[in-house]
Amino acid sequence: MSTHRLRRQPPRPTRTRAWAGDPPTLHAAARERLLDAAVRCIARGGMPGANIAAVAAEAGVSRPTVYRYFADQQALIDATLLHAARDLTERLGARLRELDAPAEMAVEAVRFVLREIPREPVLGAIWGTAALDASALASITRRPVLDWSRNAVKDLVRAAGWAGEAADEAVEVMLRMLLSLLAAPEPRRSDAALRAFLMRRLVPALDLSTPRRNSSR
Repeated sequence: MSTHRLRRQPPRPTRTRAWAGDPPTLHAAARERLLDAAVRCIARGGMPGANIAAVAAEAGVSRPTVYRYFADQQALIDATLLHAARDLTERLGARLRELDAPAEMAVEAVRFVLREIPREPVLGAIWGTAALDASALASITRRPVLDWSRNAVKDLVRAAGWAGEAADEAVEVMLRMLLSLLAAPEPRRSDAALRAFLMRRLVPALDLSTPRRNSSR
């Protein structure tokens, strides 16, 4: 009786199920899942973790799937920054609503964000050190972040009477001041010294004046 030598076949690669077997049914939900994945990647490995391949692997999808929702890596980074900053935005808005004078609101907006960023898991990983990633630097004055920032300080925009291009330029000045303080934190200032510095340098740049005291009091 003849026998046939059986050849051992290599094991077939296990196919992973997209979205871990739980695909979202709505475009917005899929985008949200990808942003959550990007947030986790950054929280673990800093800004280098926010690449398309890593986010795709974290979400359990292919790279083309990520590109279906984000045109390129910069678009993914922009969206992730805004996604991670939602809670900070709400708290900043609540703080600004406690103030009346535009000058005080502008100073507090920069001071508040500068203080809170290191306390945020993702934002701290991105902005918490002087070694800022080039893509994060590029994001701060791009249109999506500018629009988000303008909305975040909408009470200041309203109180200052800014509109249109004037509002965009004022918010850009604030963002650039914030960026410079994040990138080059020396000299370190106490909270009072920082407030005084911003009042002297930021407020005139925004063409805001400190409120006058009522002389009848």
